[in-house]
Amino acid sequence: MTHLKRFGLVLVGLLLLVFVVPRVVPVPDILANFGFHKVNQEANRELWASLPMQYSNTSVCNDCHQTEYTSWSGAGHRTVSCEACHSAASSHVAGGPPPQVDTSQVLCATCHDRLITRPVSFPQVDPVTHAGENKCVVCHNPHDPRQGLPPSLPHSLEGRENCQSCHNPAEPLDMVPPPVPHTLEGRSNCTDCHTPAGTTSKAIPAIPHSLEGRDNCLLCHNPSSIKPFPEDHAGRTSDTCRTCHKPVNK
Repeated sequence: MTHLKRFGLVLVGLLLLVFVVPRVVPVPDILANFGFHKVNQEANRELWASLPMQYSNTSVCNDCHQTEYTSWSGAGHRTVSCEACHSAASSHVAGGPPPQVDTSQVLCATCHDRLITRPVSFPQVDPVTHAGENKCVVCHNPHDPRQGLPPSLPHSLEGRENCQSCHNPAEPLDMVPPPVPHTLEGRSNCTDCHTPAGTTSKAIPAIPHSLEGRDNCLLCHNPSSIKPFPEDHAGRTSDTCRTCHKPVNK
C-alpha cells in the first residue's frame, strides 16, 4: 500500500502544480501587455486594432508590376509573398516611395540554406561554397530563380553517377541520349549546374503510337508541324529520339 500512497501524493502534487499554482502566481507583464493572458485581453485587442496597416495583399502588386507578377506567379517562388523580400508595401500602394528590397544572401539562406531537416527535393545550398560573398541575385532572378539557368536533369542519378558515359559529344554509338550542347572543358561535375530531379522527376513522355512505317520522326515532329519537338531539342536526329522516348506498344 505504501507505493499507492506515494503515487497518490505525487498525483496530488501534479494537480496542484497544474491547476492551482498558475492562479496564484502573478501574471508576467509580457503576457499581459501582448495579449497572451485574459487579464488584459480586451485592451490588447483594441491596441492591435488601432495600429496602422503595414502589409498589403500580394495581388495588388499586379496592378503596376504586371511583368514581374507574371514571372513570379508561374515560378518556384510563387508561394513567397512579394513583401517577404520587398518589405511592407501598404504605404507604397497609397502613393509612398517604393519599399526597400532585401537582396542579401542572408535572406535567401533563410529558406535555401542546407539543413538536414529539409526535404531532399527542396533546393538547398551551402551559401559560402555556392556563391562565396556574392549576392544570390547576381545569378538568380528572384521572381523566377531558374530563369536562364541550366535545365534540371529529367531523371535520378542512382546508378548513373558518370554523366559522360551517356552524354558525351564524342560518343560513337548510333543511338545515344541527347549530346552535351557545350564543351566539357573545366566542367567535370555536371551536377554543379544541372541539379538532379531525384525521385520526384517526371517520366519522359512515351511515343503514343507504333513506329511501324515511321522511321523518320522528324517528318511529323518538326518546327512547322502540328506536334513540333521542343525548342531545346534542336539538332537531334530520329535516332536520338528513340533513345529516350519509347513507343507505347513496347
